[in-house]
Amino acid sequence: MSKPSKYKHKFTQQVVWGEMDAFGHVNNVTYVRYFESARADYFTKEGLWDSPLKPVKAGPVLTHLDMDYRKQVVFPATLEITLEVSAISSRAFSVICSMWNEENECVLTGNASFVWFDFTIQKPSALPEHFKTKFGNSNLV
Repeated sequence: MSKPSKYKHKFTQQVVWGEMDAFGHVNNVTYVRYFESARADYFTKEGLWDSPLKPVKAGPVLTHLDMDYRKQVVFPATLEITLEVSAISSRAFSVICSMWNEENECVLTGNASFVWFDFTIQKPSALPEHFKTKFGNSNLV
C-alpha cells in the first residue's frame, strides 16, 4: 500500500456502539457507509448536485469501490475523513479518500469511481460543465 495522504475536503464521523462486530471493532461494511456520508457532504458543499433529497434528471452513480483497511477502530472513536476528486473524464470521475483516527493514524484508504448518469434515458451522459469547470481539465483523463 502506498503512503496515505490527507485531502482537501474534511468530514467528521462519530463511531457508534452498534457499528462494532463480534470481534470488537468497527465492521468493515460500516466504512463503506462512512465513505458514502463523506461523499454526500462533499457533493453537497461543492455543488455537484442540487440536493440529495429531491428528484434529479442526472447525477453520479457509483460503478466501483476499492478500500484498503489499515488499522482497526473501536468505539468510542471519532474519525476524520478526507477526500477529493482525483480524476475526471468526459462522463466519469473518481473520488479518493482517507480516514484518520484521533492519533492521526490512517485507518483506511479508498477510491470510488462514478459515471454521470441520465436517469430519464437510463444511460451515461456527459459530466455537467460546472463539474468540469470546478475540477478543471487538468484532471481530465
